Amino acid sequence: MGTFKQFLSDKQLEPQTLVRLSDQLEARAEEDRKLAKQRSDKRRDKEKQGKPYAELGIGKPKSGRGVSLQQVSAALEDQPLSPKVRGKLVRAVNAVLSKKGGGTVDPQALFGQVPARKGVATKAAS
Repeated sequence: MGTFKQFLSDKQLEPQTLVRLSDQLEARAEEDRKLAKQRSDKRRDKEKQGKPYAELGIGKPKSGRGVSLQQVSAALEDQPLSPKVRGKLVRAVNAVLSKKGGGTVDPQALFGQVPARKGVATKAAS
């Protein structure tokens, strides 16, 4: 039994609960829409194009996508997951644990020795 699966069974957490809570946590709010609009405006403005977002005080909006049941199933089978998916799972688990009155958990405790999935390397421009 994998580390993630063992953790969920020990804490009596259902995968469907994680999917539902992740959707709620990652959903875009009005503030996220404003941030996306500010980023879009910055890219169009000739004077601001060379400046980084941090210098202009523009944060990063939420993605608007939670984890899927397929991604949770892959985590249960100890398959490598991308760092973004792992982060979303950690946020969802921590939210459930905080509602139950437990402490937070770190990614190492959830995923153990399962490495993060690497993306496809692009060819360098010649």
